[in-house]
Amino acid sequence: MDRSWMKANRLSEEFDNGVIEFLQFWDVIHPAHFFILNNTDEVQPYLSTHKNIVKRNYPKMNEKGLLREHNKSFSDWFTERFANDESASDTIKWLARTPKFNIITWSAYDINKTTFYTKAKDDKSTMQNSGVMVVAESMHFSSSKDKNPIMASTPYYGVIEEIWELDYTTFTVPIFKCKWIDINNGVRIDELGYTLVDLSKAAYRDEPFIMASQAKQVFYVTDPSNKRWSVVLQTKNTHGSDETLDIPEIPSCSTNVTTSIDENEVDDVHATRSDHEEGIWED
Repeated sequence: MDRSWMKANRLSEEFDNGVIEFLQFWDVIHPAHFFILNNTDEVQPYLSTHKNIVKRNYPKMNEKGLLREHNKSFSDWFTERFANDESASDTIKWLARTPKFNIITWSAYDINKTTFYTKAKDDKSTMQNSGVMVVAESMHFSSSKDKNPIMASTPYYGVIEEIWELDYTTFTVPIFKCKWIDINNGVRIDELGYTLVDLSKAAYRDEPFIMASQAKQVFYVTDPSNKRWSVVLQTKNTHGSDETLDIPEIPSCSTNVTTSIDENEVDDVHATRSDHEEGIWED
């Protein structure tokens, strides 16, 4: 199996100062760790608690500023609050202690009876397994002065660029690092109701992650009438592959905070697969 390791000492050739090396590598891991915190069921009450603390500390700050401050400070607050709290659950304690600074990366991953590939593995294969979609719930602001943002759900389509497994000592958490398509000018619905995407329109590079368990696999088939666009097809049949990975039980993942799956958001055209390696044939 194609498997590699990302270690902190990979940065040693670029940074002579050990402190800078550590901080730079934590900058790589932290967004993934923060995403996991936001998408773990047991952490949800503490997210609300911290947001209330931020509101008390900054009573004159608008919602956008409060959200930014919460995102910036929650991980540190969570670590200080629970890393050494013996009354906390094992899941909370190990999440608060942050993941190890080694990331296992995979080119293929089996989860929820579905095989996912990275785009790089797809490019070497006759099968396509790197397409994903999620419906993300986020706070929408009409402008920088908007004092009444709303929560809205939006379907996002993308491809898996990397598959990471973060190690929290007693459990590991698999996540997908994806390239997402710009929903404003890279996604449209045609006259027949099919969803089409322009895979060249990438966006949201600062928010690349989804939990592996949240991913819904989709396939992209080039539109014969306009090769710029690809038709989104939903997977219907799933199989395990010979690259199945046995991992420890992971914390329960939230589906109603950062991302959730809504079957109605995906076209009802399915790509049925009966081959062992999954996917659909590429052109």
